[in-house]
Amino acid sequence: MPLSNAVSTPIAFGRSAVCHGRSFKGFNSIGAEFATLGQVRLAAVEDMAHKAVRMEVADFQDSFFPLPDGITTEQHPQWPADVFNGLATGDKLTEEEIQACFVKVVNDNNLLPGMKMSASSEKPDVTDIGDFKQKPDAAIFKADSVPTDGRPHWADQLVTVEFKHNYPSQDPFDDRKDDGFDSDAETRKEVRGQLIDYAELVFRVQHRTALFMILVINRNVRVLRWDRSGTVVMRAFDYVDQPQVLCEILWRMSLLSDEQLGMDISATRLHPSDTDYKLMDFLTCKSPSDMAYDDERELLPWEIKTEHPVFTYVRDMFRKAADSNWPHYRVEVPDGDTTRFFLVGKPSFYAQGMACRGTKGFVAWDIKAERFVWLKDAWRLDYDRMDQEGTILSRLNAQKVAFVPTLVCHGDIRNQKTLTPDIWEAQHPVPPAAASSGATSVSVSATLIDQPALSSAPSLKRSRAELETEDTLNGAEDYTLRRHAHYRVVVEEVALPLKDFTHGQQLVAIIMDCVEAHQEAVEKVNIVHRDVSGGNILILPSVTPERKKITWNGLLADWELSKPIHEAEPLIRPRQPPRTGTWQFLSVGMLTENPKTVEIPDELESYLHVLLYFAVRYLHSNCKDPTSFIENYFDSYTYEDGVYTCSARKQHVIKISGRLETGNRVPLIFDSPIDDIFARLLPLFKAHYKVQDYLKAKEKPAVTAGSTTSPLLAPPPALAPLRSSSKLAALREQMANEPEQCEDDVDDAPTVQEEKNARRVTNHNVMLLTLDKAQAQTDRWHKTDKVGDRVPEDYKPQVPLANARGASARTMKRRRTTGVADAPDRFFSLPPRLTQSHVPKAS
Repeated sequence: MPLSNAVSTPIAFGRSAVCHGRSFKGFNSIGAEFATLGQVRLAAVEDMAHKAVRMEVADFQDSFFPLPDGITTEQHPQWPADVFNGLATGDKLTEEEIQACFVKVVNDNNLLPGMKMSASSEKPDVTDIGDFKQKPDAAIFKADSVPTDGRPHWADQLVTVEFKHNYPSQDPFDDRKDDGFDSDAETRKEVRGQLIDYAELVFRVQHRTALFMILVINRNVRVLRWDRSGTVVMRAFDYVDQPQVLCEILWRMSLLSDEQLGMDISATRLHPSDTDYKLMDFLTCKSPSDMAYDDERELLPWEIKTEHPVFTYVRDMFRKAADSNWPHYRVEVPDGDTTRFFLVGKPSFYAQGMACRGTKGFVAWDIKAERFVWLKDAWRLDYDRMDQEGTILSRLNAQKVAFVPTLVCHGDIRNQKTLTPDIWEAQHPVPPAAASSGATSVSVSATLIDQPALSSAPSLKRSRAELETEDTLNGAEDYTLRRHAHYRVVVEEVALPLKDFTHGQQLVAIIMDCVEAHQEAVEKVNIVHRDVSGGNILILPSVTPERKKITWNGLLADWELSKPIHEAEPLIRPRQPPRTGTWQFLSVGMLTENPKTVEIPDELESYLHVLLYFAVRYLHSNCKDPTSFIENYFDSYTYEDGVYTCSARKQHVIKISGRLETGNRVPLIFDSPIDDIFARLLPLFKAHYKVQDYLKAKEKPAVTAGSTTSPLLAPPPALAPLRSSSKLAALREQMANEPEQCEDDVDDAPTVQEEKNARRVTNHNVMLLTLDKAQAQTDRWHKTDKVGDRVPEDYKPQVPLANARGASARTMKRRRTTGVADAPDRFFSLPPRLTQSHVPKAS
């Protein structure tokens, strides 16, 4: 059965950037920032659609719970045959009674030697660990660290346990199906969303390669194994009738090593008595040499006390990371032939979602260099010829490209890879049609983020050319799951999000720095970034070389999607175009053409969208309703013929009007040089699209009279005219010599000036000069033009993160049907990063 390649609403990936409990305001969809727990879970169900693979009980046990050397099955303890008989009338017990009885049986009979099961359904953790104060029913812990306060203790869970009362109505999977056993029923999907959310939370708090979960539904039980590619699900069985089977599973589970239980052994858990834990505590203390960063300013001589001063915001971020309520770790990162170690705590950033890269960002302490650094932990896509981000950064650094991160070290972690695709491929041989659909062009994945893989060959290791071509195929496009490998990269710079800019002139200067970085990457290294967005343009306060001033510079980060500029894209036309980057900031061309190579004009247009977004959201202007402007321009989409494309408002501004309006044709005004930037650059992009559209129109084959629009249609039968009169006959004779002129006959060729304007966005020069001229007009800028976030804290999005009812497994199977948005320009938020997304039917 083919896999789904999308989400039921186009915003299920819109919740991907979170910092200390709330979305990073400034580059998420509005719907994502104000999502409820129910919406998050519905979106999680859509994210994980068809990413589960079922295994029989014996196969699951043998694959994931192997016995240690020297121990045989016959050596298992003796278990009472009636050990679970107290749960025989499970249909008459409440969920709480099932939970209490099950936990007691497991612990009283020592079914988990060396471990204990503890209930946790009444109270959430006392900290902000976990969104929405979630409470799983129970968890398995090591016997020497079993909590007694009835709280989840997410940081210490070995195995998560959930109980449900009604079988099968609360079973998230349906074993009656031979394949694609995600259940369609709403109550079942709610449970599935709950389990996904719990798994994601454990992965967020702990350093994990996998997580086992036990699901008890009345007198039936399943064991699940989660990793960043998907879920392996054991077939449900009746543990009251087959107690020996469950007892053996639990016994085998108790014999597993930490690594077999899914712990990341490259991350060593620290405890308060450990030296490194104490060091982290010490590093949270203010130092006399710490330097204030509040804004760009001249330095006083006494402020410079060390060669590498620590800015107070960096110390503050590490202090939050070293929260005693979050686990502390010492993690390893490859450094050539050696290994370096870093101290980390609570992530400053994490990407939500389960089957995805699972990116987490940390302010870390470099033990070797004795300095704060930024550590990025992710499960990168594991395919041939896809460069690691650190490899790309090393090339940029070698060519001295300005305003990009400085690589410290990087590498894959202990050959840790996701295993779910192996199970899937063993059960689902790739069809011959799919296996023969390889590609010859080389192209890195468009936005192969948080999506299932699409197999084009039966081998377990494919090239990036095959991987991206798969995203453009209609037929054999979705026969396996994406493979991920654990990866870490460390850079020197700990930066601020773009939303922390202090005034409009500074915003323009920071964006200008990143345009310069992009230009140098193109000219010196021959690569384009392919994800210019509000989340990847950062602020880096630094001390000038002469050590007399603090400057705030731009930093263009996250180069993992970059690729050589002249590499060809696949030419096969997909139903829904693969797209590179962040929806809100993608160019109109990237959101409408099918397929489309990322080119310099697309990247420059993205910078313009970033400037507009942050200006509308944070600066003074005459826009009376900035939130609606953002939703309508950035988060909305046009839906037609089963394909999501650019919003009508964005297309109108960029391709038709070439000017910004805030409503009722009132020009959008910031009363600063930002107005000049848009007045100068928007007509250039308008001309660019006119030239491109004209050239494409010229390339279209002419349609001659009598030709059919489809070679599959048979010639139509001859029909007699339905109307005939002498008056019409006379009129036809009168007009016979009149020249006919259709709209298509009008030559709408661009003017010489329009062609000249279009050429001005094929390189970076005009944009750089325009930004530089604007930021240099010091007499027109106001230091107080930043008025704060104009999106209110209690805003109700026009369309939330997920529909009240998610799409069914049937509709999610192929996203090529109508629904969701029958009219264009319905205001749905879209994901920060979007790959192919086919459209579901409305539930």
